[in-house]
Amino acid sequence: MVHTATKILSTRAVPGGESVDYWRHVISDAFVPLEAAAPEPSFRGEVRMDRLGSTLVSRVDAGPHRVRRTKAMIGASERGYYKLGLQVRGSCLLVQDGREALLGPGDFALYDTDRPYTLAFAEPTSMAVFMFPRERLRLTAEGARQILSRPLRGDDEPGSLLSPLFRRLVGRLGSATSPMPLADAVLDLLSALLSEQTAAAPDSLVLRAQAYIDTHLSDPDLCPDTVAAALHISTRYLQKLFAEQGTGVAGWIRSRRLEQCRRDLSRPGLTRPVSAVGAAWGLPDAAHFSRTFKAAYGLSPREFRARALS
Repeated sequence: MVHTATKILSTRAVPGGESVDYWRHVISDAFVPLEAAAPEPSFRGEVRMDRLGSTLVSRVDAGPHRVRRTKAMIGASERGYYKLGLQVRGSCLLVQDGREALLGPGDFALYDTDRPYTLAFAEPTSMAVFMFPRERLRLTAEGARQILSRPLRGDDEPGSLLSPLFRRLVGRLGSATSPMPLADAVLDLLSALLSEQTAAAPDSLVLRAQAYIDTHLSDPDLCPDTVAAALHISTRYLQKLFAEQGTGVAGWIRSRRLEQCRRDLSRPGLTRPVSAVGAAWGLPDAAHFSRTFKAAYGLSPREFRARALS
C-alpha cells in the first residue's frame, strides 16, 4: 500500500432504508469483511481514510450501530493485521476473546483481525482506526495475549504519549504533505512502548533476536544461523521461538529489510538509485530485490517510489 489521496465514503446520498447495507459494504471494503447492524433505519455514517505505506489511517463518524467479524469472514479474507481503535467522541465496547474493553474519548485498544470481534457504539461516535500488518509491532505471543483487546487509557502511559500523536495523524488526513513519516514514527513508538510494557523479562530471547536483526539489516550475510550464533543458541531453537510467534526467522529478516526499503523509497530527499536502496538494507541483488518488493507491496521499487512521491 502506498500513499494515496484521502478517500471519503458516506451514506449521505443513500436512501435511509439502504444505509445500513451500504455501510456494511463501505467498512468491509475499507478494512476487512464485517457485518453491520443499526437500531434506526435512518443510520448515517462516514469514513475518511488514507493508505500510508502498509498502514491504513482512517476516521469513522457514525450514529449508533454495531459491527461484527465472524470466523467465516476471517477464513475468506486477507489475514495478518492488527487494528487499533482510538475513541475520539462517544464510547465503544470492544469484545474479543471473552474480553470487554469499554473505551471513552482518548482511550484506545489493539485487536486482531484474525479473531472474531464485535464493536458496539451505543451513541453517535467518532473513532480513529489504524490497520497495519502484525509484524509492524514487535510483540511476542505472550505480549500479544497481555495487550490485545484491553483498554489503554488516554491519561495513563502509553496512552498519554500516543493518543495526541494518533489524533495529529488523523488530523492530517487530506493534507498537502504526506503524513507517511509520521505514521511510521507513531507505529515505531507504539511498538517500543508495548514491547517494554508486555515483555515477560528484559532479556526475552525473541526480543533480543529482533533487536539484533534490526541492527544488522545492512549485512547481506545476515541469516538465521548468524542470529542464533549471536544469541548463543541453536538455529533450531531460534526457529522454534519464532514459530511460536507465527513467523519464521528468514521471513522476519526479509520483512524488516523491505520495510526499511519502503521507508527510504518514500522519502522525498533521498535520491540514491533504487538498487542502492536495496543494497543498503542487505539486498544487493537488484533483480531479487525488485521481485521480493513487488511480492510484498504489489509494485516494483521504482513504481512504488514514483507513486509515493507523486
